[in-house]
Amino acid sequence: MRNIIVSIYQPSHLAGLIPTMESYIERAATNLQHGEEVDFSKLALSLFTDVIGQAAFGADFGLSRKPTPPGEDGKSHARDDAGSTQANASSEFIKMHLQATTSLKMDLSGSLSIIVGQLMPFLHQPFRQVLTRIPGSADREIDRVNNELSRQMDGMVADRIAAREHSPASEQHKDFLSVVLAAKERGASAQELLTPDYLSGLTYEHLLAGSATTSFTLSCTVYLIAKHPEVEEKLLREIDAFGAHDRVPTADDLQTKFPYLDQVLKESMRFYMVSPLVARETSERVEIGAYVLPKGTWVWLALGVLAKDPNNFPDPELFRPERFEPTCDEERRRHPYAFIPFGIGPRACIGQKFSIQEIKLSLIHLYRHFVFRHSPSMESPLEFQYGIVVNFKYGVKLQVIRRQRD
Repeated sequence: MRNIIVSIYQPSHLAGLIPTMESYIERAATNLQHGEEVDFSKLALSLFTDVIGQAAFGADFGLSRKPTPPGEDGKSHARDDAGSTQANASSEFIKMHLQATTSLKMDLSGSLSIIVGQLMPFLHQPFRQVLTRIPGSADREIDRVNNELSRQMDGMVADRIAAREHSPASEQHKDFLSVVLAAKERGASAQELLTPDYLSGLTYEHLLAGSATTSFTLSCTVYLIAKHPEVEEKLLREIDAFGAHDRVPTADDLQTKFPYLDQVLKESMRFYMVSPLVARETSERVEIGAYVLPKGTWVWLALGVLAKDPNNFPDPELFRPERFEPTCDEERRRHPYAFIPFGIGPRACIGQKFSIQEIKLSLIHLYRHFVFRHSPSMESPLEFQYGIVVNFKYGVKLQVIRRQRD
C-alpha cells in the first residue's frame, strides 16, 4: 500500500502539480490588502486545505477564494470529479475538518485518555471508551467530530466510486483518491485491503497531514522572517533576482535557484518543529547501549529536542538560516540525524516533497508582492497548543505591506 502512495509523490507527478499549486496561491494572495491585519495561520490553512483538496479529491473546496456576497453568485464552486454540485456536503465536511484541525487538538490539556495513554498505552482504549460517554469531556467531543467526519468521508468516497463506474478512463483524474481506487480495481489483494472504511481513513489522513502541518510551517516561516529584517532583505534579493513577477518556478528551479530560501525554511522548521515527538514501536528485541527494549516497546523520538541541541546547533535559540549553508563548518560537522523534521527511514513522512514544494512556491509568490510585519495585537512570543502536532493558541497576526515594486 505504501508503494502505491509513494508513487503519487514521484518527481514527475509533483512537477505536474506546480500550476495547480500556483493557481491556488495566487487566488489566496488576492485576499490580501495593503495595511490590513490578517491571521496568517487561517490564511495558510485555507490555502493548503484547498491545495490538498484538489490533490487528494480532485475537488475545489473554495476556502481561499475571495468571499462572494450572498445572492451575488448563486453557483457553487465545490464539485466532485464528475462536475456535479456537492456544495452542502463539501461545505459541512470542511467546516468539521477545520474545527478538528484548529480547536480539537488531542493535547495533554484536553484528552484525559491521551494523558493516560502516554504513560500506560494499554489503558488508552479502555479509558477512551469510558470518557467518550461523559458529557462535556474532550474525549467525547473529539469522538463526536471524528464520527461525523468519518460519515461524511465515507459519503465522498462512495460518490467517487460511483462516478468512476460511469466515467471513461480518459476522463478520470490523477488525484490521490483516484490513484488508490485504480489500484484497488487492478488486483484482488488490493480489493481485500482497501475496504471502504480503510479508504476513508487513508484519504482523510492525507488531507489532515497535508493541510495542518504545512500551514503551521508556512505561518512560522513568515512570522520569523518578519522578526528578522536582515533575513527578509537577503531573501527578497534572491526572489527578485529570479525574474519577472509572473515567472513560475519549475521543480528544478525550486531545487537549484533558491538556496537561501531553502536555508530559511530549514531553520524555520528547526526553530518551530510541528511534530516535536514521533512514536515508534519496536518490532523485535533491541539493545541500545546499556538499555534493552523488549518487542512491543513504545519509543518516543524527541525531534524537537534534537533540533535545539547546542552540540549540533550552536546558539540554538537564535534564528540563523546561514547555519544550513552547505559549505559552512556547522553544517559539515552536524550529525546527519540532528535535523529530521519529517522523520527518517522507511516510515518517514511520504508527503515531505509535496509540502516543501507548496511552501516554497507560496513564499516566492507572496514575497514578490508583499512583506509582513508583526501586529501590535499579537502576543510575543508565540503561544502554542501541544498535542500530536503543534498548533497556534491565538493564531499569527500580521500586518500586510504591499511592496513598492508593485
